[in-house]
Amino acid sequence: MAARLDRALQKANISSAKAAGWLDVSEHDVQFWRRGITVPPFAAFNRIAKALDIDPHWLCTGQAERAHAAN
Repeated sequence: MAARLDRALQKANISSAKAAGWLDVSEHDVQFWRRGITVPPFAAFNRIAKALDIDPHWLCTGQAERAHAAN
């Protein structure tokens, strides 16, 4: 998860400080998440994904969400 979060923030050119401001957490929290030292709380996953316009399932698991019913 840490590598995906870090990559997504880098791609969006978002600093840890800016992400921390969006999420109302400390910059150190975001830096720890990016390095894999700690994991964001579940509620933060959805806010991060929405802010970065990425799939929260991918952010959590690294896999694309499966399509529901196939024809």
